[in-house]
Amino acid sequence: MGALAVTFVLSATTFAVSSGTAHASALYFEDGFERDPMTTWEWDMEGDGSAGFEFAAGMARTGANNGWLTGRRGGASEKRWMDTAVIPRGAGAQCAAQIWVDAPYRTTVVLEMWTPSGGLRYSGTRTVNGGNYESVSTDRWPMFGEYKMQFRIVLHGSGGASEDWVRLDDLAVLCTW
Repeated sequence: MGALAVTFVLSATTFAVSSGTAHASALYFEDGFERDPMTTWEWDMEGDGSAGFEFAAGMARTGANNGWLTGRRGGASEKRWMDTAVIPRGAGAQCAAQIWVDAPYRTTVVLEMWTPSGGLRYSGTRTVNGGNYESVSTDRWPMFGEYKMQFRIVLHGSGGASEDWVRLDDLAVLCTW
């Protein structure tokens, strides 16, 4: 619990400092794969891509559980819906997301935010150096009154001889208005 509190403070501070604007209200959402990820996370797989979870395997950044993606000539994504109905419409809200990614070597992932109607609100490519968990973050994106948003992290296989894979943990999203 202490690690989550520290993560919240650090994440909120990072997001607040990067925003450069004082805000009257905020919505903070986090998911560290600890609360039954089989019912809260979804995944897509293409080609030889695969996705899943590790439970109490000792590979999580914090807590006991984490997610993973793998693929050589295909790809996979893990995705999580979050409730944003409390954000007032037309309030000028902006959000940013952060997730921790562990890869065995330099790997590229794509971070996305989707609306319930299937609209892509944000997409950004991020590279992790590999070897340890690294924080990857989205840029800020505007909210336009959506009642929920879906965070996705996507791994596209490199088509090489070795299999690409990443472990995922500790998603945090901060929206301010």
